[in-house]
Amino acid sequence: MYTDDIGTAGRRRRPGDEPEDGTVLERRLSSGSRIGADLETLVDDRSVTVQDDLDEDAFFSRADGTPTVASRYDLERAVPDGEKFHLDELERYWVNEPCAFVVVFRSKRENERKYYLIEPFLTPIERELRAFLADKLRTTISYADEGPPGDDGTDRRAVVEAQLQTLLERYDLVSEPTRGSDGLLGTVTSLFGASEDDGDGSDANTGGSDGVRPERAILASDPESLSDRQVEKLRYYLTRDFVGYERIDGIKRDSAVEDISCNGYESPVFVYHADHGQLVTNVGHGTDELDEFVATLAQRSGAGISKRRPQVDATLPDGSRAQLTLGREVADRGTNYTIRQFTDVPFTPIDLVNWHTFSLEQMALLWLAIENRKSLLFAGGTASGKTTALNAVSLFIPSSTKVVSIEDTRELELPQRNWIASVTRPSFADGGKAVDEFDLLEATLRQRPDHILMGEVRGEEGRTLFQMMSTGHTTHTTFHADSVDEVLRRFTTAPIDVSKTMFTALDLVAVQAQTSVDGRTVRRNRTLTEINRYDAERDEINVSDVYRWRAETDEFRRVGASSVLEEIAFDRGWSEERLERELFERQVVLAYLVANGIDGYADVAATVQAFANDPSTVLSLVADGELAARLPALRKLESVSIDVDPETEARAARPEPSARTERAAADVLERAEESLFERYRSGAPE
Repeated sequence: MYTDDIGTAGRRRRPGDEPEDGTVLERRLSSGSRIGADLETLVDDRSVTVQDDLDEDAFFSRADGTPTVASRYDLERAVPDGEKFHLDELERYWVNEPCAFVVVFRSKRENERKYYLIEPFLTPIERELRAFLADKLRTTISYADEGPPGDDGTDRRAVVEAQLQTLLERYDLVSEPTRGSDGLLGTVTSLFGASEDDGDGSDANTGGSDGVRPERAILASDPESLSDRQVEKLRYYLTRDFVGYERIDGIKRDSAVEDISCNGYESPVFVYHADHGQLVTNVGHGTDELDEFVATLAQRSGAGISKRRPQVDATLPDGSRAQLTLGREVADRGTNYTIRQFTDVPFTPIDLVNWHTFSLEQMALLWLAIENRKSLLFAGGTASGKTTALNAVSLFIPSSTKVVSIEDTRELELPQRNWIASVTRPSFADGGKAVDEFDLLEATLRQRPDHILMGEVRGEEGRTLFQMMSTGHTTHTTFHADSVDEVLRRFTTAPIDVSKTMFTALDLVAVQAQTSVDGRTVRRNRTLTEINRYDAERDEINVSDVYRWRAETDEFRRVGASSVLEEIAFDRGWSEERLERELFERQVVLAYLVANGIDGYADVAATVQAFANDPSTVLSLVADGELAARLPALRKLESVSIDVDPETEARAARPEPSARTERAAADVLERAEESLFERYRSGAPE
């Protein structure tokens, strides 16, 4: 921890100096004066090494110029002295501005990267006050929740904030209560008002209130007034604990984090970061706290967890998927949890291209295949990006079609007006019937969908799904398997046991993999494979790869002809030349979006759906370089349902294209300039 051996003006403390109270140092470092002024003098061997090009004055300043609640002081307190020698800062960003930010370090000693969540440091008096208010909040919230339906008790955040303000006013923490003001708090003048305590916890000037006052220890520990910043800290921690996800709330808010896990008692929290892979964090739980936290997660998801039922798969209120285990009955290291995060704004085909998970050519093929109702299955191991890819390419489903999705936990998001989103339901404790994937598939037959999306096939429901494919229903789903051979083997044997003749109703299998390239953890499409026909003589299913990924060069190679494209051309009455042009036009649109940095969900969805409705207009906008300017109008198309908050969209962590991807996009646009744009450019002859 950051101990009090830094003296006045930041010089190294000398023997005989009076120790400076940590609260005083904190107030000096986080005052309204230039944020970095005092920190520049803290250049002893206990200071954290930050990025050379980072402007800390700007980082720790709000839009209105006032300092943020969390500061460099909090960073120094969060990093143990023994670690400061060995950590080099790689990245820093806010996850809950102005109170919580993340720093990713590289440890030279362990030769690994570490994830630090930085929150405001609380002094002893602030910790006591936080505990006191938290205890009172538990009581007042329980009473508020008993109110009539439709009141503020239906919104937990509204209840917490309203009750917190009431407590602050009751205990004279705010001098002039302003319920309609910005935030919970007015100006804080004193810790507990000017009245005198009568010695037994009551107050002579309560004016008919319940007379409850904080303990004398709190009253005596800090006679000074609380600052606005101190009250902001209290508000942050209380709302974090009562509304958010307690210690991991800041991590939950990090859009770059895909998985959060704690492996047992005394284990730190680990995260899977989109840019840095698996990282250990500075966050941990106590034994009792971990049990309580997992029980709270289960309760919030509407599930129960106990020694009789120690494992639960649940969906959290924000849509994240959680696997929860309580106690040591089935886990030797004790209570543990894994939370799989899902972004508020889904990834797009442009993100998959920028990540180099797919090439532009592969993505154009998938676009044309899905648009022409070819069934597709994404296979791969754990965390290989199957669901992310399925969600992204679902943007290619034309808005003029009807879509039904079937999932255990809600993960898919589509820009579709005509979409039924179905979710399974477990049985109730009183014997109520469960609604499983069989029931939902059966209902889907009566809903007459053009496209069926199933989150993941795990068992016997796969047989029903292939029966639907065989009757002409286009299906897109995911499956846990590492190769096409494994997909075939598992589907055509028990317990799924799909007939081999029926399996040929599937058109494409995309095999995903999480692998390593140049020391970085990446996701790649290993093969894009077509299911061709059943050979009765050999009793085998004929398959052929269209694209393969080469690990040595990190390239995707076309290795065979596509029977799927030939079928599309035959069904549409296209010549081979027309087929190639249709593929190339879709590559051009994708390349334009990549080259112009257009990767927002609403923008990509609007472009794809506008192309499906009127490809000539979109290609004309691309040829004239006007597509970016026309996107606001395209987003308002009635045929596209895009409900994305602009602020949420702006916070989404999206990948930048690599130099390789930028070159590929530029090459496609250069070819289009030579062979395509003249046809669509404004003023071109008919």
